Amino acid sequence: MAVTTTSSTQSRPVHMRKPDSNQEQGHPSAPMSNKGVANWDIEAQSFASQTTANAEEPEILPATNTSVSCCPPTLPSFVYATGSNTSTSITTPLEIECELPRQKHVPVLRSLRWTLLTIYHRLCLLVLVPNLIFIVTSAAQHNLFNIPLPDMATAVAVNIALAVLMRQELVINLLFALVAKCPRRAPLRIRRVLAKIYHLGGVHSGAGIAATVWFTFFNAALIWRWRTNSIPDLPPTNQIPIVVTFTIVIDMFLISIVVFAHPSLRRRSHNTFEFVHRFLGWMTVFLFWVDLFVLTGVLELAKESPRPLGAALLQSPALYLLIIVTVSLILPWLRLRKVPIRVEHLSNHASRWHFQHGNVELCSASRVTDRPLFEWHSFAGIPEHNGTGYSVIVSNAGDWTKRMIQNPPAKLWVRGIPVRGVLHIATIFQKIVVVATGSGIGPVLSLLTARDLPCRILWSARDPIHTYAKTIIDEVFVADPAALIFDTKAMDRNNRPDLLKLAYGLYKESNAEAVFVISNQKVTEKLVYGLESRGVPTFAPIFDS
Repeated sequence: MAVTTTSSTQSRPVHMRKPDSNQEQGHPSAPMSNKGVANWDIEAQSFASQTTANAEEPEILPATNTSVSCCPPTLPSFVYATGSNTSTSITTPLEIECELPRQKHVPVLRSLRWTLLTIYHRLCLLVLVPNLIFIVTSAAQHNLFNIPLPDMATAVAVNIALAVLMRQELVINLLFALVAKCPRRAPLRIRRVLAKIYHLGGVHSGAGIAATVWFTFFNAALIWRWRTNSIPDLPPTNQIPIVVTFTIVIDMFLISIVVFAHPSLRRRSHNTFEFVHRFLGWMTVFLFWVDLFVLTGVLELAKESPRPLGAALLQSPALYLLIIVTVSLILPWLRLRKVPIRVEHLSNHASRWHFQHGNVELCSASRVTDRPLFEWHSFAGIPEHNGTGYSVIVSNAGDWTKRMIQNPPAKLWVRGIPVRGVLHIATIFQKIVVVATGSGIGPVLSLLTARDLPCRILWSARDPIHTYAKTIIDEVFVADPAALIFDTKAMDRNNRPDLLKLAYGLYKESNAEAVFVISNQKVTEKLVYGLESRGVPTFAPIFDS
């Protein structure tokens, strides 16, 4: 493996409190025990204030290629600590960086596979395309507006139910639990596919778009039949304008939900997206119920032997699908409660909140807020060492978190049950590499409670020992004595380590089966693309709120 360094930056030794008895004094490359590593007293050194970079968005910059001598270099000041890998004697990140192999396929195919047609997009198309094929085929045969209205309503209800279920916490947790049962001895190809379960949001998006398209044609067919009076199953009645009005309003709501869910608008104004998604979604379901009752009654009047409304509804698939949708939406709110929290101040940039109202499963996120009707924020829960309660790490990543850190709350609202996230399925792999930046270490700490999972950790953050406290760094080193922790504040902006090369180097050096990335969207997308296109199984959140 060709080895390169990241820069020619001047190096200074790392200051330690008490080396292990087996460690050579003054030589940072000698092995240390877990206990010795966890008790290092590290002096955070800085290259003055040469950078104003945010630890939440570290850049992946190319390395400067220079040869490495046979003797390990002195640890740079921006490396907080490092252990020693007994199999390869790798002692610094400078040695772990390696030349990346060639990417698979030509650029166009790479972009198509890992950018435009990700698993998320494929699942979206898997749901959307069959619906569109049926609609287009019917339109080509001039039969679209002749589809019975109850059948079109059922098509809408099926897609709405599918979209809602893919966001229902019980369904999500069940699917993740089933995947987590996959044995580690199963072929890697199978485990690699199953681990993409967190892309199920693509089903939610595809079903939501399909429901909107179906309802638009349902609305058009209803208006056409009403205005032309050309279909015998739609009798003249004063209730028809009411039904038409409801369908137009529902259609406007559905289109608004889809438009504001577009990634660009969602990133630009997430609070608006959340408001539209929640309140217009509730109003849409309510109007669906009204429309179902009124339209069913109207269509029964067109029959020679009309049935009672109740009997007609009981034979309508849309009724049962709407019941599923309604129950799924109500369930999380039945567990809405305000709970006390204990705030552990870490720095002006981060704090750790401790909850005692319940426990969390491995790598599950709890939703909290101070305004339950308007905005919710998910944070990965870290089980407490005593087995009671959990904590979350909150960093200044927006207006809400900034306000919460500056004015710590005594109580917060929680809703539903903790939802399992991408790191929950890491346990199906025999060994992994975890790359985190900034407060992404929070979900990683939750994963580290699975003591039977060998992993290597790479964490890059701005002044981590002062921002997130030494206790958190100690927890990282207990799980991986050879963990790499970079202080981006103490590094020249042009000489930061190449996270892609380091991640690939750790993956090859440790013989890991997969890489997990917990970072901001920009870094995550670069690492996932760079690793996946080189054949490395890589998993990371997809930022589908």
